Amino acid sequence: MMGSITIVRHPDCVADELASALTASGLIYGSGDTYASLITPSSCVVDPAATTALVDDLALLWQFYRAWNDLYRASLAGEAPRWIARLCEYGLSPEEIQAQRTTLTAGLTPRFCRVDYIAIGPQRAVAEVQWKSGGLGLFSGIHDVHAATVPATAGMPGNLAGSFREMIRQCSGDDPVAVNPVRSVWYRGEHYLRRACDGQGMRYIVFDRREGAQRIIERNGRFMVADKGRLLPVNFLYAQELLPVIAPAMIVRLARAAVDGRLWIETPLNYVYRQKWGMALPFMPDYAHLFDDRLRALFGAVALMHGETIDLTALATGVPEAIGQQLRAVRTIDDLADLSTAARRLLVLKCGSGSGAYYSQGRGVLRLNGSRSVAQKTLAFVKERLAQGEPWIVQRYVDATYPVDVCLPWATHTLQPIDAHARFMIYATFDAHGTPHLIGGLGNFSSEWKVSGKSARLDERGRIAGAAFNEMRFLRG
Repeated sequence: MMGSITIVRHPDCVADELASALTASGLIYGSGDTYASLITPSSCVVDPAATTALVDDLALLWQFYRAWNDLYRASLAGEAPRWIARLCEYGLSPEEIQAQRTTLTAGLTPRFCRVDYIAIGPQRAVAEVQWKSGGLGLFSGIHDVHAATVPATAGMPGNLAGSFREMIRQCSGDDPVAVNPVRSVWYRGEHYLRRACDGQGMRYIVFDRREGAQRIIERNGRFMVADKGRLLPVNFLYAQELLPVIAPAMIVRLARAAVDGRLWIETPLNYVYRQKWGMALPFMPDYAHLFDDRLRALFGAVALMHGETIDLTALATGVPEAIGQQLRAVRTIDDLADLSTAARRLLVLKCGSGSGAYYSQGRGVLRLNGSRSVAQKTLAFVKERLAQGEPWIVQRYVDATYPVDVCLPWATHTLQPIDAHARFMIYATFDAHGTPHLIGGLGNFSSEWKVSGKSARLDERGRIAGAAFNEMRFLRG
């Protein structure tokens, strides 16, 4: 299935309207007073074939994680190699392992995710799947402001806030109390989602996660939240940011409460849903039969880095033969530094664990596209992590760019074209059987290859830098 995505440009005056509306809606990242990202007066329109393909991808990805968890169960039972369970549990405390195994045994699966594509069109490419996506309120607000501000465009925008609200109800019943402890940088933006839930048959409570140990309280086997002088029963807990700040023993009790149906935890306390190393499983000869060729096409090519040896055979297909020969000859991580510059430019190294300092926020995403000596320094860092047992993966770099006009949020009269790398953030909910529902999306654009929500700025050469967002609209056949 082919399909395409089109970036529709709106009149220049829309940029100023967007900047004003985004700030007025309180969509602030961090501690500033105004909206901090670049502005683009544009929308992404996804044609019917690509929309259908994205929904098919979501089902495929849910099945991938189910197969990964099946391998984890088999490893624990002695029916698959022990290294699989060891990597699934890397970096976890004994209590976290206990909570994870409890959740795994019960078969709890997530109801919400974000898939980050770096290309949508004749060839779709997935960078990662985020079952624990942060910034729900901020990104819902950015989406809604764009959808409400830009001129009418073909296709329908999603409904992130409404769909997230409905997912909470499906997991927790009527009139639920939902709690989302967040990192301080997300706190102000998260109140957009709180306002969207107020008066809609639920209470959505947001607080800085550093208050978690004081705000989340156990009483008579129930988990309660302290809010405005009252203790309220928690029905739904968005727990991704809470876990690092509560007592380890409470993590085990939370897992048991979720299994017993006393509350719903999203994402369920299974750290496999935070990990990336399993993206290499479909390319490993012993496990390739468990996965669909369509999944391999989505991931491009991925190799696991764990231990002394490395096999890049999967990355050697679909590249010039001279580069393919170099990649097939790699045996150790040190060999990567000896690759030609052209070969190294094709590689992205990613931390594959679900815990520690480098599994999130882009800190553990590296390239080798500098000089050999620079590459050696990067590889020395990765070797140090590997020596501690941390899994890493090598993924093929996809050099897809899109022409986008952007401006600084405080200078909306000056729009500049950039050849932008993209991250298409596709949001979905799932039912208990894994049936996906595409609920919306955001385009995220930057002149830098590691696309993220970086704040707008001028670089040392006076050029506009940072990242911009727009809403995605979907045409259905």
